[in-house]
Amino acid sequence: MGKRYYCDFCDRSFADSPQNRKKHNNGVQHQRNRKLHYDSFKDPAELLAEESSKPPCKKFFSTGTCAFGPNCRYSHTNPEMLLAAQAEKDAARQRDTGPSVEDWISRWKKRRRIREEKDKVTTEQDEMPVYTLPLGLPPVYLLPPSLRPPPPGGYAQLPGVGWG
Repeated sequence: MGKRYYCDFCDRSFADSPQNRKKHNNGVQHQRNRKLHYDSFKDPAELLAEESSKPPCKKFFSTGTCAFGPNCRYSHTNPEMLLAAQAEKDAARQRDTGPSVEDWISRWKKRRRIREEKDKVTTEQDEMPVYTLPLGLPPVYLLPPSLRPPPPGGYAQLPGVGWG
């Protein structure tokens, strides 16, 4: 049996040959399905721009239906819907805009000042590491020297040793 070509847009298969594929891809049904598929992924702002540039469809607004459907050259959205979409787009832009540079700098300076004040308050004892042993280990006095924590004052400095 020969190879078959399956079109995902049209949910249809046919004998695979360059002529058949070209004929199918240039067909009205395939073009319509392809446009509908890619329109579903378009940004609402882009769809708004496309619809607002088209004149209104007289047949759709007088009868409520249009034989051309989504392929109509005219817009099927009424002006109220366009205004609502435009208002939603403006509100989204307002939400998406970040803080101004001045606001960001003032917050940064405030955080920096707080951090510097905390750094001044720290004492030597706060800088010493705190050692806690895991629960499964025996008490400190039963541990071998290699596992015991260092003494509170640290270890004494050893004299410099020359290697080699």
